[in-house]
Amino acid sequence: MKKILLLLCILSVALSSKAQLFGKHYDEGYYYDSVGVKHTGLISWSPPAKSIFGNKGDNIFFKTDKKAEKIKLKNIELRSFSIKNDSARMDSFVVATNKDFEKAPFLQVLLDNNVKIYGFTMLSSSGGGMMMGAGGNMVMTPSFSSSDTKYYYGSDPDHTTRLDKKNFIEVMSKALASKPYVVKRVQDKTFKISKLNELLYFYRTDNYPQSMQSRNN
Repeated sequence: MKKILLLLCILSVALSSKAQLFGKHYDEGYYYDSVGVKHTGLISWSPPAKSIFGNKGDNIFFKTDKKAEKIKLKNIELRSFSIKNDSARMDSFVVATNKDFEKAPFLQVLLDNNVKIYGFTMLSSSGGGMMMGAGGNMVMTPSFSSSDTKYYYGSDPDHTTRLDKKNFIEVMSKALASKPYVVKRVQDKTFKISKLNELLYFYRTDNYPQSMQSRNN
């Protein structure tokens, strides 16, 4: 009986790993190739996982429609790409040639003003496995993943500086200068770097995100 349970656990882990590896989700989007031609269709991409190996570069998968064959496109074949997210907005990414991002060169464009704000995300994950439990029985440990996003600013993706707590007020005051009332909320620390996404929502919509409305009404 124990052997059967062990085999079932191993099979479950294997199927879970296979689903994570091959189960790609496609969303509406488009990309610009290396010569600037726009291609519209369906795109699959997720942030790369941190690795101890010296892997360089990243890629997306593209289909012209749901029934079409997928095409793998490396970062050297792209200038940028955009994917429709859950809120029906487009998430836009540019390809950096800066050596600081050679392992994962896709930067999300969070703000496209004179001073641009970029997001750089990588995943940390554990695939789970088997371990010895109480009474000598083998038990399965769960898998998990988490994301780590760092922020950068600059004039373009190849000339960037890390955005942090020390320079946040100065940088964002310049980046959001077209809306002085938003800058005021940065300078009075209503928005800190930990709430950068909420700040950019406020900048775009002139409304506080729902999570902050009760404190600012």
